[in-house]
Amino acid sequence: MIKQQYRLWIIGVVAVLLVAVLILTGRNPANAGQTLALEAPAFVAVTESAGTPPEVAAMLNSEAGISAYMQTSAAIDLNLVRGEFRTIETETADYIIGSVPVPDHPERFDVHVYVHTEGWILAYYMNHEPASKMVDVRAWTINSTKLETVISIIAGALGESVSSLKYYDFRYPNATHILMVAEDHYDGRYFYIEIPTEYGYSERSFAVYNNSYYSSNWHLYINDTAATRSWYGSDMTYGSISSSQLLPGQSHHISLDSSGDSYGVLVITYREQ
Repeated sequence: MIKQQYRLWIIGVVAVLLVAVLILTGRNPANAGQTLALEAPAFVAVTESAGTPPEVAAMLNSEAGISAYMQTSAAIDLNLVRGEFRTIETETADYIIGSVPVPDHPERFDVHVYVHTEGWILAYYMNHEPASKMVDVRAWTINSTKLETVISIIAGALGESVSSLKYYDFRYPNATHILMVAEDHYDGRYFYIEIPTEYGYSERSFAVYNNSYYSSNWHLYINDTAATRSWYGSDMTYGSISSSQLLPGQSHHISLDSSGDSYGVLVITYREQ
């Protein structure tokens, strides 16, 4: 089987063409790319900003990692969303901060959520977790994330749908994009990727689903070496990838374990220079 070699600077074109081919052949577009633009939410700037108390802005900047956010079309009645939280850490007349469950996932995947009456919904994972934790490998998709799922739950309680969703990683204010490339067992379990030397890289991470009974099969391999797992369980795993494992300017072989029905995603946070 001849495999596409991905180059980050043309990933958008490659993904569009690949999806078109797979739809025509009746295949799921597993081996495809998705790029998310990163944009800082002005409403949580440490300096004085619309609607956000300074202590909340400081808290988010100190503990949040990868995040997604949106603004609703109308003011938020907190009474309508309170029941969606598993736990509430802080609540005032203006906002709620707490955790919201992700459907069909263990509690460790609960998403931290900040909801403000002025219409802001921000969902995030903590800054010690890799960005790949947001990937919903159990749903076999990179077209949405767990963060988007949770925001849709909060928005749905208000009778709204997700719109104008944006992403930001509080750890990397200079990063401009996140690239996700997915692969599964139907497509041969591997692909090649080369990342350009002219970009700056903040984080490399991964997430994998594998229905094999043995957790030893829940891995992503880079040039035949397993990436280090931060956590594994419930047929899933995720973790960070060291910069030395995925150097720019070189072709890298990304693969899944040969056992089980598997789906894996490589996640790269970077800055276009």
